[in-house]
Formats: sequence, structure tokens, C-alpha cells
Amino acid sequence: MAEEVFQPVQTRASLTYAKRNKCNEFKALHFIEPKISASTSARDGIDQQNAAENIHKFKTEKQNENKIKDKNEFDIKTARHEVLKFAMNNQRVIKNQKKMLVFQAVKLGAKPPKKAYKNYKELKDERKRLKDIREQRKKFHQLGKNQTGAASVKCRSKTKLDKLKKKRAPVSRIDQNYGVVKSKKK
Repeated sequence: MAEEVFQPVQTRASLTYAKRNKCNEFKALHFIEPKISASTSARDGIDQQNAAENIHKFKTEKQNENKIKDKNEFDIKTARHEVLKFAMNNQRVIKNQKKMLVFQAVKLGAKPPKKAYKNYKELKDERKRLKDIREQRKKFHQLGKNQTGAASVKCRSKTKLDKLKKKRAPVSRIDQNYGVVKSKKK
């Protein structure tokens, strides 16, 4: 028996994969800038100045074209910045102006200001006062009243609802429900 060599069936995918691998062979190009000798640099000094001027002119023309395009387009970032600036300048209260300036500076990367120092005893008293207020509210809530003492919930209790259900309906006919059977199967 002769040994057969296994050869897979060529498909479109396998053929394109083989072509792609042949095309994607890596080729490294290394550019070495030629060194300019002293004699040629003196001659080319004028040419280099002209080239530098031409490059500068080209860059300024590009920038001018970009500015013209920018004038026609609506930039949301600049519009947002202008709105915030307008809001800051039109604040009547100086305190709010300062807050907005600080907010904008922090947004642009500045360090936020430190919190104002509070005496520990005053801080403790304030926390105690807030805790007492919370406890009072909880007590009122348990009683079903709000801070002013008015009832916070208007509903009937379960006992009242049960009493209303047990209350007998007025009887119009005596044989009304007598002898009526409701089937369980539908």
C-alpha cells in the first residue's frame, strides 16, 4: 500500500489568506540624511532661507484657511465657554462670581480650595443639633404626624375596613342567594 500525502482542498479563503501573507512581508526602510559639506552650505544658505520663508508662508496660508473654515462652523466648546463667561460676568452677587471663577479654574485643572476651618467644639454642637432634629422627625413620623403636628397619612385603619366588610348589606329578597350553585370549572 502506498502512503498518500494529505493535501487539503483549496478554498477561496485559504487562497486569499496565502496571498495576504505574501503581500504583508515586512520591509524596513532606514532614511539617512546626507551630510552637507562646508562649501555647499555656503552656496545653499540663500536657498535654505528661501525654503524657510516658503514653508512659513505655506503654514500661515493653511492657518488662514482653517480660520475661515472655523468661522463658518459652529463649535460647541467655544459656545459653552462663552455662555459660562457671560453668566460669570452678569452675576450680581460677588460671592457667586467668585464661586463660578473657582469652579471654572478647578475644571481647567487647578487644585480645589481647602474647606474652611471649623472649631471642633462648634462642629460637635452642630452635629448634635442635626442629630436631635433627625430624632424629632423620626418620632413625629412614628406618630404619623409631620413637623407641624398635622397627620402625615390619611388612611383608614385595618380594623375600620374589616368592620365595613362585615357590615350586612340590605336584603332586597330573601331567596336571593338561596339555591344558587357556582361551578368551579369554567
